[in-house]
Amino acid sequence: MNQLSFLDIERPKLLSSGEALRNKGIQKAIQHAEDVYNDWQKKALDFLYLYAREHRRFSAEMVRFEAKGIVEEPPCLRAWGGIMMIGSKRRWIKQIGYTKVENPRAHKANAAYWESMLCL
Repeated sequence: MNQLSFLDIERPKLLSSGEALRNKGIQKAIQHAEDVYNDWQKKALDFLYLYAREHRRFSAEMVRFEAKGIVEEPPCLRAWGGIMMIGSKRRWIKQIGYTKVENPRAHKANAAYWESMLCL
């Protein structure tokens, strides 16, 4: 299977150690999801594409919530962050700011807020 690596979508540049560690963690989360659920990345990207066609603004948490029962929940929820970044690189969505997450385990952390480039 020829999966798109998160690292493949990075612009050619020298990455800071923080960016490199983030990318490694995201790739690890996506790969873990792939190991547990066949074609997880493709299913998640397909869902994001369709979701972005119908919703103007959203967070990854909102996408993840709506995907329940359609896309398997990955072992690490960070995999969804990688899906959002791939969607951004494909110009389906663009980050427009930050919002607080609702997941109690995340303690109201800041998360990217996205705008669809596909919404009709």
